[in-house]
Amino acid sequence: MLNTISQWGALVALGLSIGNLLWAWVSRPARDVGKRVDEANDRIEEAFEGLKGHDRRIQRVEDDMRHLPTKEDLHALSTKVTGVKTELDIIARVVTRIDEFLRSRP
Repeated sequence: MLNTISQWGALVALGLSIGNLLWAWVSRPARDVGKRVDEANDRIEEAFEGLKGHDRRIQRVEDDMRHLPTKEDLHALSTKVTGVKTELDIIARVVTRIDEFLRSRP
């Protein structure tokens, strides 16, 4: 009877070890895939952090660009400066003529 129990125990142990071996063999690809998925998620999170940094920098540049003059603004300013220069040239000629007139008087 002890011999029969021992044989049955060995048979159960063999069955458990074969089951464990099959389980490890079947679940190994799933563990590998799970590990690769975790690594991919980590890389994706790092990429999103980098994109957030780029987004912040781009937003700062766009905020600064709103306050800068446009091409049309610079052209209008150039036109106004040219007009002021023309008026100053006229005034300088008039002042020069007045100066010459005052110096020529005895």
